[in-house]
Amino acid sequence: MKVYIWAIVVFIIVVIFVVGISMIGYSNTEEIKITVMDKYIKRSGDYDKYMVVDTLGNAYEISDLMFIGKFNSTDLYNQLKIGHTYIVSISGVRNNFFSMYKNINRIIEEVR
Repeated sequence: MKVYIWAIVVFIIVVIFVVGISMIGYSNTEEIKITVMDKYIKRSGDYDKYMVVDTLGNAYEISDLMFIGKFNSTDLYNQLKIGHTYIVSISGVRNNFFSMYKNINRIIEEVR
């Protein structure tokens, strides 16, 4: 009986951890100005990430966020042009251990 209770406790802790990590992508929203230095697709098995690097060396991801209805990642990635400056709305955090990047959610090109 004690083993069964510990298994349930461990399962609940793991679920809370996984949900918490997933929800980080929706937090810490802000708008910043970036100039695109590079963009590429990071391939990882069956999963690809759209990546953008600004002139300061910061890396950003462009991925769909289901809970806020963002399903236009490919369109955003294709709109960005190297050397152009944008006001971008981002969310999430940069975490090296979990290979997490701030997520670009909206872009507005700055007129030159």
